Amino acid sequence: MLADDLAQETFIKAFYAWDTFVALSTPKTWLMRIAYTTFVDYTRAHHTTEELDQAEWVQSAANSRSADIQHDVQAALQQLSEQERICVRLELIEDQSIRQIGTITGLNENTVKSHLKRGKDKLKTFLINNGYDR
Repeated sequence: MLADDLAQETFIKAFYAWDTFVALSTPKTWLMRIAYTTFVDYTRAHHTTEELDQAEWVQSAANSRSADIQHDVQAALQQLSEQERICVRLELIEDQSIRQIGTITGLNENTVKSHLKRGKDKLKTFLINNGYDR
């Protein structure tokens, strides 16, 4: 329900801001930026990050696999900082480019690259240490 509410809020904001869209990025990137800002505003206002760790994509990706794999993926994501987790999800799940991630998050491209490198290294180390050696 929270995802639906935030998506609805994102589209309402985009509708009212459409006149301000300057084609410096794609409409998709512009919309993702609004969604990201809406999400950050919500988490700051409610002082919660638990939704990050129960993301729908983690659950759906793990549904076809055992509960152990789902638990390990969630535990691996816990090892990441919030910014690393966001950057990794945008790249690996949403298939966003580094430039698009920078636009969405408001981070410098080099900062995005650093978050991705550290995040992927942490995920790899955690999963290798838990028996996923491929």
